Amino acid sequence: MRKFTKFISVLCLLAMLLTLAGCSGTTGGAAAPSGSTPAGSTPANDAPDGDASDGAQDVNVLTWSNEATVLFLKGIAEDFHAAHPEYNLVVTEVPSAEIDSVIQTRIIAGDVDVVSFQTFSRPQEDWNADSTDKPAWQDYIDQGLLTDLTDQEFLKNYNVDTLMGNAYKGKLYSLTIGTVGYGGMFYNKSIFKELNLEVPNTWDELMDICETVQKDGRYSVVSVGAGDQWPLNIFANAIISANYGDGTKEFGQKLLTGEISHTDPEVMLVYNCMEQIAGYLEEGVLGISYSDAPGRFALGNMAMYIDGTWSWADIDKAGPDFEYGYFACPPVEARSDGLVPQDAIKYDLSFAVPTNAPNSPGALAFLDYVSQKDVYTEFINAIGFTPTQNDIQMENAFLNSMANILQKPTVNSEMFIYGPKGVGEYGANQFTFFYLKPLGGEFDAQGFAQMVEEDFDAARKALGSMN
Repeated sequence: MRKFTKFISVLCLLAMLLTLAGCSGTTGGAAAPSGSTPAGSTPANDAPDGDASDGAQDVNVLTWSNEATVLFLKGIAEDFHAAHPEYNLVVTEVPSAEIDSVIQTRIIAGDVDVVSFQTFSRPQEDWNADSTDKPAWQDYIDQGLLTDLTDQEFLKNYNVDTLMGNAYKGKLYSLTIGTVGYGGMFYNKSIFKELNLEVPNTWDELMDICETVQKDGRYSVVSVGAGDQWPLNIFANAIISANYGDGTKEFGQKLLTGEISHTDPEVMLVYNCMEQIAGYLEEGVLGISYSDAPGRFALGNMAMYIDGTWSWADIDKAGPDFEYGYFACPPVEARSDGLVPQDAIKYDLSFAVPTNAPNSPGALAFLDYVSQKDVYTEFINAIGFTPTQNDIQMENAFLNSMANILQKPTVNSEMFIYGPKGVGEYGANQFTFFYLKPLGGEFDAQGFAQMVEEDFDAARKALGSMN
């Protein structure tokens, strides 16, 4: 009876979405009309709706707009069809900002075979069920809308321990193709050599580098595509990961429940580091768009650039002869194990198969195909991720150079930092740089932390009164 009720609910929601689509016209999130190809997609042939001239069925893959990923997937369509003549690969891309809503629409419509996720983060669990909302990915799984891939044969090609970091209740509902470094800075090797600078192992050493470059006066110290806001905020996550490592999950839980306060010394460490690095950011940084930032770094007149490791391709494209490296955000206290600061990683492109996929066998054939070592190696080298398979030969010298900061990587703190339901503006934007005075905000580190904690406290009290 419960399954029947759920089925009726899904049908009602689908009917509502289709009605809205009919009222507002075609949108990027709406299912394509029968007999048409979704906007942005590239089929292996021109036959509509999977009824190809050779009798092959379409395998519809939905992903966000990432040039390297999309080009690779479209580029293997012919080879995939040759390996599986019964299937044609159709790739649909949508802007990153729209991917979540489009996934929801197309899963409900039942017209997509493979969908792309990033990290399965911040699940709703018993300890936080009253204070947080359930994320969409978790809701899909709990409703039985994503296929359990745990026992699929192609998973044997991967480092399963790595994949399980993106699991849910011990099961794999997505195939993570690769991870990215998410917690450091690119640096200009020429400037570092000229000013006799060494890659930092502690926060104080990083501040010494910033001070040296600033006093020299010829170069920008640090830049970032802050016009898009999130690229700068990833460095706040880097600071948390660098200083709490494997304890980041507990750190996030204690902040949500109130066991520790944002104004406690161990949390103020993060806000103080944020304020310090903000003081060295390039003048006018709030006007620099994310898309322009890698090219500006490649011009060679800034010492360091905050971004994830995935931007190496854009830097190379803008400056083919430009020499740069990458280091992880250093902790306040040097590591006790003798390793250099280790990077925080983020699970990136992951493929999942909806349980109502019109072509589930084709979807699994696609996942098996991209998991073959030769195809996977080409894929990883094309998109520049750190591989989740073992013994993959990377062609890119930059990615190979990161081995020393990925010996004991941590999962980036973004997965574990929660905000309570109904939290105010400051609490909802905890660890956001833009409220700090060096960037034109109204608060110093202590003042901002205090405002965040007041928002958290008010939200906890409101939730307590409702429960």
